[in-house]
Amino acid sequence: MKKPLGAAILIGSTLIWASVIIGSAAVLKGTEYKEAVSRILYYGVILHVMLLNMMLLWTKKKSEFKSGLIIILSALIWGGVMIWTSTVLKGTPFKDEIRNVITGATSAHLLFIWAPIGILNQKLKKKKKIEDQEIDKKE
Repeated sequence: MKKPLGAAILIGSTLIWASVIIGSAAVLKGTEYKEAVSRILYYGVILHVMLLNMMLLWTKKKSEFKSGLIIILSALIWGGVMIWTSTVLKGTPFKDEIRNVITGATSAHLLFIWAPIGILNQKLKKKKKIEDQEIDKKE
């Protein structure tokens, strides 16, 4: 994947995570749960940025990029954040509100980050397959 595209995806992902942090901070403002949930979200951001950096920006060949693997890892990070925040907020009136904030962000992330990556990756695979067939025909 080209570095400018990878950087744009990284920025888009970061903006979605930032919206979750700001949204949860607004919901939990003045409560004892704000710091704990913020910490969980910061860990999620750090893991996600590390994942995106490794998978998008450090690959040298197009064939090294594995969109399926990265989507699964991203889903695991988002799922972990949801479970962890739900555990912290269990029995509080904030659990459902925060879950809605995180679920909305997860959906936006899937729709605006991973769907385009998957589409681009499929196009690259198709293009590479056509190029390989043309090379085989020439030989």
